[in-house]
Amino acid sequence: MRLVSPVEIEPPTSVNRYLLPQERSVITVRMHPAALAGPLILAGGGLLAARKLTNRSARPDVVWGAYLLVSLYSLYRVAAWPVTYLAVTSERMVLIRGLISRTAAAMPLDKVTGLTLRRTVLGRLLGHGTLIADCPGRRQAFRKLRYVPYPEQLYLEISGLLWREEMDETALPAYGGEGMTAYDSAEPFQQE
Repeated sequence: MRLVSPVEIEPPTSVNRYLLPQERSVITVRMHPAALAGPLILAGGGLLAARKLTNRSARPDVVWGAYLLVSLYSLYRVAAWPVTYLAVTSERMVLIRGLISRTAAAMPLDKVTGLTLRRTVLGRLLGHGTLIADCPGRRQAFRKLRYVPYPEQLYLEISGLLWREEMDETALPAYGGEGMTAYDSAEPFQQE
């Protein structure tokens, strides 16, 4: 598994302006480049379809006009990718996206009751996954985060933030001496 560098780096300015003063940025990542596959396949498939339909159609200007709209949509999606970020702070998850009109959707971490990581075969090969956050009883700003890079590491980091209070309250039972747990013991377990 590739690890995200633990070095403290300031989030980009386009992300930093959406963070509250008391928040500490924990993770800031751009979506995986595999998110660009759909728009690029759409543009390439549209070009092939436009070339085929031009030979069969009496109105090639309509065909190429439709392809222009498809290619502009694909170009917009490709241009919006570099400014789409997932920022996880000490208090919430923020998805920032949009090229012309900017959208910052936030989900408070204390309202999230579950986190699921889904990885398809293609996602495992390319190194991305989908994070699904459960937040019952609320209209969710976002539920599925697709094309998340470093999915296992982000899942563990976000899970650690979600349940940090529960982990602090419930300590492992003592084993041996004071403050020593079964995981700290240098002696192997005795088999009975």
